[in-house]
Amino acid sequence: MNKIQFNKITLLLILLSTTVFSQTANFTWTDWAKNGHNGYQNPNIIFPTTEDFTIYSIEKSGSHVYAPKLIYITKHDYNRQVLKDVSFKLPQRQRMDATLIDVIEGDNKLYFFSNIALKKDGKNVLYVQVFDNDSFTISEEKELFTLPIEKVNNSGFFNVEISPDKNTIAVLVNNVFEKKQNEKITTVLFDKDLNEIANSNFTLNFESERAYKEQLYITNDKTVHIVKHTDIFKKEPKTAVITINGTDINTQQVSASEFYISDSKVITVANTNYLIGFATDNVKPGISVGGKKDKSYFLYDITNGNLIRNQGWSDTILKKVLGKGFLDLTIQNVLTQDNNIYLIGECYKSESALKEGASFEYDYTYNIGPGIVVKLDTAGQVKYESYLKYSDTYKNEAKRIASFYPFLNNGKLNLLTTEKEYVLKEKKIVLGNKKIEARAVILNTIDDTGDQTIVPFWDSKVGGEDLIIDFAPTFTKQIDTNNFAIYGYGNLYHAFGKMTLN
Repeated sequence: MNKIQFNKITLLLILLSTTVFSQTANFTWTDWAKNGHNGYQNPNIIFPTTEDFTIYSIEKSGSHVYAPKLIYITKHDYNRQVLKDVSFKLPQRQRMDATLIDVIEGDNKLYFFSNIALKKDGKNVLYVQVFDNDSFTISEEKELFTLPIEKVNNSGFFNVEISPDKNTIAVLVNNVFEKKQNEKITTVLFDKDLNEIANSNFTLNFESERAYKEQLYITNDKTVHIVKHTDIFKKEPKTAVITINGTDINTQQVSASEFYISDSKVITVANTNYLIGFATDNVKPGISVGGKKDKSYFLYDITNGNLIRNQGWSDTILKKVLGKGFLDLTIQNVLTQDNNIYLIGECYKSESALKEGASFEYDYTYNIGPGIVVKLDTAGQVKYESYLKYSDTYKNEAKRIASFYPFLNNGKLNLLTTEKEYVLKEKKIVLGNKKIEARAVILNTIDDTGDQTIVPFWDSKVGGEDLIIDFAPTFTKQIDTNNFAIYGYGNLYHAFGKMTLN
């Protein structure tokens, strides 16, 4: 080895050492507990602070398959002391329990939307119940919208969404279907206190039928976007964006021949609305090999009505992907900063099979990974494509416990996730060893060229050795620049905690 090579290796070791030790983290964990207790079966962390956090859990109130839902909300400190708690049921009409539609997180509030469609009184009613985190109370149920119906199996349906600034709530009412008629919708806008501020009826240029898949968006300036997918099982599926501004409506077909959108999201940057996501040029051949292959990512300017870019994956990325495209690629998140857009995708697929000898009970399998990050600007200039190499399979209660939480810091994208210790330490797998599934939290920082730096936090674990198996933070939520609330799950036990980046 010559002197130049020695100096290069020395410099590399110094850089690696600096990278590893320049970022550390502290963890505060509650004690492990079984996740079968009432109020803790399906926890979601909301409104965390550095002192406490709140969780809500939606659970069946009985053992019957169609048992009504019961919602538990509990505030804790990080020593797992219960500070406040409340529980409530969804509305009931004529002894019929409501069906939960969605839970929307507002400004220190939670909105629980549900509906009941009954033939007896001829109406489908949209209800909302509001949890206020300041007073720690749940409001009386409120009827937001009533849709007249003649029968339950043709009762229309509701969709709800909140604007990014949490000030406006949009309700999309898909009216009762009529044969050989065009689809009729109603859009209703409310402020955050549920005062109605707009109500408009429209007849769309789409046939009134159920074979649609659509997403609802509401921007801060109260513009409604409906991304509607039609002909989804045909050779050339179509994607259109319906824009509603007051009483004005405009429809744009975004997809085209050999440009078929598989997953997308509406974002706003500098007062311009965009549709961003993943696409393929060929749908049918992918069906025989486990699903369509996403072969590109795109950016479409909704405000000005033009496709900015549809970019196929680079040869470098394709070499890392089995085949010539990603299977089951979905949008995990989209972050924006100035004119830069970070499109974050993850391959995700779930499968289910009826348990042998059981009724209405299923075994679930969840396959995740790999992932991809694309950084581009609003002009369509690509800054980098960065491949996220991971793959995991989970069953039943485990679900997607190994995904990641993205956030921006100092102009760089960071991903908080976990990795198996034997992978991080490059150890061989020993079959039967209980430690092979033990995980550590890692911070993956992506620089301006797309290169990744992984820093493991070895003291991130919680619980005894046997309880660490399959452990991973399944949920992370940012409190402030350096603090994160996390939820860890493993071996039918779980714990809540706080992570502080130093």
